[in-house]
Amino acid sequence: MKKILLFTTLLTGVLAVSAQKQVLFVGSTTSLTIKAGTVFSADSLVLTPGADLNLSSNTIQESANPVGFAPAAGINRQYDFGSQITFTGTIQLYYQPSELNGDSESTLTYADSTNVVGWTSEPASTVNTSLHYVQFVASAQSFAAATASGPSIDLALSLISFTGNWNEEDPVLNWVVAQSGGDISFNIESSVDGTTWNSIGTTNGLNNNGLGNYQFGDPNPSAKTMYYRIELTQPPAQPSYSNIVRLQKRSTGNNVILFTNGNSATVRFIGRMPGGIRLINVSGQILRSDMTSKPEYDLYGLNAGVYFLQYELDGQWTAQEFVIE
Repeated sequence: MKKILLFTTLLTGVLAVSAQKQVLFVGSTTSLTIKAGTVFSADSLVLTPGADLNLSSNTIQESANPVGFAPAAGINRQYDFGSQITFTGTIQLYYQPSELNGDSESTLTYADSTNVVGWTSEPASTVNTSLHYVQFVASAQSFAAATASGPSIDLALSLISFTGNWNEEDPVLNWVVAQSGGDISFNIESSVDGTTWNSIGTTNGLNNNGLGNYQFGDPNPSAKTMYYRIELTQPPAQPSYSNIVRLQKRSTGNNVILFTNGNSATVRFIGRMPGGIRLINVSGQILRSDMTSKPEYDLYGLNAGVYFLQYELDGQWTAQEFVIE
């Protein structure tokens, strides 16, 4: 008989504009290994590994955030891991019919992401419309988030990061995309409540291959707390949307100092302490995740290349790019 592990502890948290609940937390000194063949259930995400799965120093958050970029639509249920995992075995994600978000249940597929921004649907997955779950048999699948989605859109572009800051007079938005040619454009939209959106500018994308870095400043924010998203247009596909960034005007500044030394980097915070940091490479993979709050973080063993440091302040994630030479 297979063993069943069930975690039911729920902690309330807030991220972006949607409430989250923490369904799993494993401290850094605790080892949690899910043995092959064991059915592991965290909320409505069920993993049955075909090889031993180590979840030490990891977390799982459940939220009602629908995926809005690619695939074109997602259900109102998403699971985010604090650190990326590589999984072999069966993945099942259960949902309520009320969470379909306009999708036809019979067309649902399992979808996952390595950076919780760019998503990939798995056409080999199946859906059970009687018990309401999607299922995917994975082989060395690397991911940091999971959901179920409607029919996918095959875009030659992936949004690696969309962040912003409001430490100066005007809000500034930054995003990084990986693209393989094609004509693209970005329509920047703002909102004071995260529901009603207005276009505030358009930026044409570069018609090239590789990474593209973009920036946009909002010279006329209409409130001290603003929400932003990007409508991405890439013919012949239908327009799609980025994640939502919430920015709040700071009454006092906060200094973030990052310096490198060989194959390591040190990050220091002067003023408010972050809720945690993530280290992401140019492929969107989460290499490190430290969700403790402290004034200094040391990152060792980095290969030469471009990295993105994400840090959380007051529920808002901001990214800073740096290079290891």
